[in-house]
Amino acid sequence: MEELIEPGKVKLLDQGTSEHQPYDLSEKALLFNYHEAFYKIFHLPLDWMTPDNKTFTVCGKSHCNALCCCIMESEEGARLCRELTERRVDLARSTGKPVITCCHAGFYDVVIPIVIDNTYLGSLCFGQFLRKKPTAQQMQQVKKRLAFLKLRPGALERFYKSTRVLSKSEVEGLVELLQMLGIYLSETHDKWQFLASFQQSDPITEATKYIQHHYAQSLTIDGLARLARMSKSHFIHRFSEQVGYSPIVYLNRYRISQAVDMLNKSKHNIAQIADLCGFNNITNFNRLFKRYTGKTPMQIRNEHNAL
Repeated sequence: MEELIEPGKVKLLDQGTSEHQPYDLSEKALLFNYHEAFYKIFHLPLDWMTPDNKTFTVCGKSHCNALCCCIMESEEGARLCRELTERRVDLARSTGKPVITCCHAGFYDVVIPIVIDNTYLGSLCFGQFLRKKPTAQQMQQVKKRLAFLKLRPGALERFYKSTRVLSKSEVEGLVELLQMLGIYLSETHDKWQFLASFQQSDPITEATKYIQHHYAQSLTIDGLARLARMSKSHFIHRFSEQVGYSPIVYLNRYRISQAVDMLNKSKHNIAQIADLCGFNNITNFNRLFKRYTGKTPMQIRNEHNAL
């Protein structure tokens, strides 16, 4: 199921005639901060898609709708998502206008292309919301399309019950808000000069930022050391000296802090939260959770629910 919609009240970014080399906006700390604020307010993932269609450069999969995570983890679902992403970005890129798509799961996503001086820099994206709650007939249609997931009875209904519903005016308002962000990014500090700040940062600071925004993925010390352009032993020494924890302890502490946040704010079960926070072993998750918080995940959730 696919739908392409052009919002009627959205002003387009100005396009000039000069040429500039493209920059990777996903490497600017401002976008990370904006994503965090955006998610706290709207509980929707905000991401930056690079010119080569790379996704999850700003938001992590832990901020995604639980059903979307299930779909993306399956081979068939990942293929459907990838094909739809390519079509919607091609349309947004060619027209220079925001594009709204409705996916095979019935969720809506918005792609907002950022085009300055005839150069396509990438797209701001947000989504995984509903326009309205599906009818019983629509739910049956979705079940047929997502039969490859082999969900348990009632699971799909629970996923949809926790999904955000946005009105047409709310969608238009968010599109306009993000277009203003795009303009701000392009104009601040003589347009592009401020974008180099990330690359000039300290390598250990760069590594901690990378952990914070990719903690849900499978990270290794070897990979982080390569990111910091250091040998593994030198990286561990520098990281521990500068941060106060070894890289693996810092990673696990950050993952557990995110798990606590999800236990308090989401309806995901404990196994889902463990997976979304980068733990592929529930026993290891429970052990580390108790070590760093002094409590079990269920105790944390029950205490929050009792407030």
